Amino acid sequence: MKKLILVLVLLILIAGVGAFFFLPGYLNETFNENEEILIVESGDSLGIVSSKLYNDGVIKSKYWFRYNGKDIATKIKPGKYTIKKNSTIQDIYEIIQQGEIDVPIVVTFPEGFILYQFASKLEESGISSLDEFIEATEEYYNANLSSNYSNEEIYFSMEGYLFPETYYFSNKQTIEEIVNTLYKTGADVWDEDMLVKLSQSEYNKHQILTIASLIEREAYNDEERAKISGVIYNRLRLGMPLQIDATVIYGIGEGKEHMTRVLYEDLEKDNPYNTYRNKGIPVGPIANPGKNSIYASLFPEEHEYLYYVMGENGHVFAKTYAEHLINVENYRKTQ
Repeated sequence: MKKLILVLVLLILIAGVGAFFFLPGYLNETFNENEEILIVESGDSLGIVSSKLYNDGVIKSKYWFRYNGKDIATKIKPGKYTIKKNSTIQDIYEIIQQGEIDVPIVVTFPEGFILYQFASKLEESGISSLDEFIEATEEYYNANLSSNYSNEEIYFSMEGYLFPETYYFSNKQTIEEIVNTLYKTGADVWDEDMLVKLSQSEYNKHQILTIASLIEREAYNDEERAKISGVIYNRLRLGMPLQIDATVIYGIGEGKEHMTRVLYEDLEKDNPYNTYRNKGIPVGPIANPGKNSIYASLFPEEHEYLYYVMGENGHVFAKTYAEHLINVENYRKTQ
């Protein structure tokens, strides 16, 4: 028994000695197979930087990175840094003290934002004025997209074509380059399956994006998107008006303002987006949809539902108007 204990002690000592000599070398390495971009924002601590590197798979231990970098903890400067393959953590310590004049401006556009909100967000970030951005989108449309769809009755020509995402803009970028980035990012989310489905659809890309924007504004969660898409297609196929409140809201606000409540008198107001008065798809998108809504607009769920109303945990769907009225009454009782 004593021999066994002695052997175990020796093994533990050997393992400890091995770890003492080899572990630091291992933890000082980086493990990214390709170049990684590290964004250090103003106010980021060494702990935040270590977490970013760890989450991106660059380092194996954020605790080791923090411990060994404690001497430079107060010297970190914001910037956009390239972490090359086969770097060491010492290399990272050096570059994050250098800083950049071109500090990235981080701007997040949520799914369902309208173009006017994109413009407002960029104005808040100091990148451009609201009017400058809107003017840049109109110029981009005229130069690149005017042959694809008409903007005759559309409030903002590129509504629906700016992709909602988190962006790291450079203060060296022009507003025209930023508009191009927002458009190209959206264009790039269309994978092969989506493009094939689009080629088989009776609707063009502008109409599909319009349907996607309706889904984006209406869906309570991801699980509902394809089902709501199915309702839209069912109504279109039967020649029924879509009767989507979000289109009324967009039309009355002319793409700028959002109401929290739609009155019956609003449903009668004449504008090209009012799907209570006008059958078919609106003249253009009413928001900028994310990929999930675009996908749902191409791949609707097949069912016989024609109606939906908000319920306790999302929308409640109905096949007949009589069923729908019951659902509406149930919803009103909860209010």
